[in-house]
Amino acid sequence: MRRFLALLVLLALMGGFAFGVNRFLESRRANISSNASVSVPTETRASFVLPGTLFVAQHGDIYRLSGGYFADLHLPTSGGMWMQPAVIPGTLNIVAVLRTAAFSDIYQMAGDGSGMQQLSHNKLPGDIQRNHWMFWPSVASDGQTFYVSYDAPKSSASYEIEFAVWQGSLTGKLAAKQITSPFGYTGGDVGAVPMANGNLLYAKYQIANGQVFSRLAIQVHALADPNYLTDASADCGQPALSPDGLTVAMVCAGGTGLQSTRLEVASLTATTLGPLRTLVDNCLCSAPSWAPDGSGLVYYAPADATGHFQLWWIGGAAGVTPDATKQVTTNLDFDATSPPAWSALTNVPHQPR
Repeated sequence: MRRFLALLVLLALMGGFAFGVNRFLESRRANISSNASVSVPTETRASFVLPGTLFVAQHGDIYRLSGGYFADLHLPTSGGMWMQPAVIPGTLNIVAVLRTAAFSDIYQMAGDGSGMQQLSHNKLPGDIQRNHWMFWPSVASDGQTFYVSYDAPKSSASYEIEFAVWQGSLTGKLAAKQITSPFGYTGGDVGAVPMANGNLLYAKYQIANGQVFSRLAIQVHALADPNYLTDASADCGQPALSPDGLTVAMVCAGGTGLQSTRLEVASLTATTLGPLRTLVDNCLCSAPSWAPDGSGLVYYAPADATGHFQLWWIGGAAGVTPDATKQVTTNLDFDATSPPAWSALTNVPHQPR
């Protein structure tokens, strides 16, 4: 059971396999636990109040968590599955991925789901293979510069294109400039995190000796060789940068035989990472996300053998002596490939239970 769940999380976090692995999860869910035992987030509440407003994905829908209460954004689900929300800095507006069976698109909307605007149009005429996929959207601190993992360019000569991180604008062309150069047959480059100095932190998948692994990298110049922060033996991905830019959280699988993962943090100076410190060992951890005030971080992990991913909190995660881990939710089932998106603002109305 543990090996199955660990493999599921690690493969799902490879952008190139995101759709297929999620379908595999659904096909095997009956062997883990029935969805009937899972609550809708609006039927419950958090065990304690977290700062700001979080946006989370469960079963193809997006919810916001503010003041301890969940609210459904009521996004239309007839066209596909909603996932991977990302906050536009300084606002409660978000961008999110709508994933269908043959392509995915990026949408922008207010924090209550209103004012939805489609930003990409990745369903193309002709062969289905020419459709495009976009995952892992993020917006820089200026509120305009946009980054996304994108499978382009495609042509009739080759449909096997790895995800590269592209840069664009929310008010212009969404993917105007390719920033990273992925390795072939790996799934590519995912989880882009814009940095205050204009550099880009992300996870880069590679293959060596028949093994696929991930390394954290910083891209300083477009299409140049990146600066690697971690090595192949650590097998780290899912980077999250603290608000002050001084600490990186990540999920690492090196040395576990894919039986489990570790939630790690390390200090960051320019393009050099300090020693890794383990926050949670021997876990099936996923999707770390820092509080906007830097007071701690949240992540996803199962609470029991059902394999359903709950939300957890670690206060003081950047410090030498972090607080004990606290479970925030129970009986929910968050999308482990959709990191929580966190806004410092809290003025979204919510309905007390």
